[in-house]
Amino acid sequence: MQIIDVTLRDGGHVREFNWPFKFAREHYKSLCKIQEIKFIELGYWKQTSKSKNPFYNLDFKKVKKITKGKKLNNVSIMIDYHYCSKKLSDYPKNNQKEIAMIRICSRKEDIPAALIFAEKLKKYTKLNVSFNIFNSTNYTSQELLKVCKLVSKYKIDYVYFADTHGDMDLEKVFKKFKYPLSVLNKSGKKVGMHLHDHSGKGYFNYRQLQKFKISKCDSSVRGMGKGFGNLRTEQIIHPKYFNIIGSLINNNNELLTMPQNIYTLITSKYGISDNYATEAKKRNMKIETFSRLCKKVIGKDKDNFSKKYFIKKKFEKKKKNTYIGCIIWIRKIFGA
Repeated sequence: MQIIDVTLRDGGHVREFNWPFKFAREHYKSLCKIQEIKFIELGYWKQTSKSKNPFYNLDFKKVKKITKGKKLNNVSIMIDYHYCSKKLSDYPKNNQKEIAMIRICSRKEDIPAALIFAEKLKKYTKLNVSFNIFNSTNYTSQELLKVCKLVSKYKIDYVYFADTHGDMDLEKVFKKFKYPLSVLNKSGKKVGMHLHDHSGKGYFNYRQLQKFKISKCDSSVRGMGKGFGNLRTEQIIHPKYFNIIGSLINNNNELLTMPQNIYTLITSKYGISDNYATEAKKRNMKIETFSRLCKKVIGKDKDNFSKKYFIKKKFEKKKKNTYIGCIIWIRKIFGA
């Protein structure tokens, strides 16, 4: 299995993309020794529109600060098409030996435009380019097939399916993925999976990958990532490397500890963004109330967090209280 370690990038959501550079250097140096790890994803590349923290706004200076200029050609960076710069000159080219892979993730509604940009990026940078399909479980069989047929026409290297909200069960959706994957394989695309562990199925899904003839996947140390985290790097590497991962964890136990949010179990059940779980935790909502709210999230709102579901609930409660208040007021007036 060829692994992309995403601890610093996906785990950045847990640490607000503000990892200490000393730790990032140790992490990079340690994982470079593990043979199965082909790429190490350091973070997002120059996405100032959402956050100004360093691992959401990588540039060459920051990359070299982490790699110490070793030029091992094993660094991956990610961009989110929704927020990234569309100016090609903002991206690294293959005339350097640090960054080898650019991964562009896309929401369903952005896919046609994102694919055009991905192909331009490939032509301009001449680096490995991966197209990551955000929240692939929220696609119907027909939608997935249509997307894969479209992706197969573009000159990019990798296609990754992301279990963004952690609700995937590969055994159950085998038929849904089987034909779309064959379309990609025929076009020569290398296919991988980004597995989350919100519902505790990360490692189970990893074991199913052979059925799909998928030999590439993402993982992170201790599962560091959004929600309940990802497939764990330490679960899938060869035992001879356990001492390397073990030392990294022991030296950085606090940094590599995932804060748990019980609401994420519910968002994974309904296949919606874990930003709803974050909001529920802030409001200290009752579990049953939040579960009812999740049932109502539909369409694009599944992938793109919207506060309207929380506001509506508040409005309904206020409306109910107002109604009860009116009844009491009427009874007082008429002596009922």
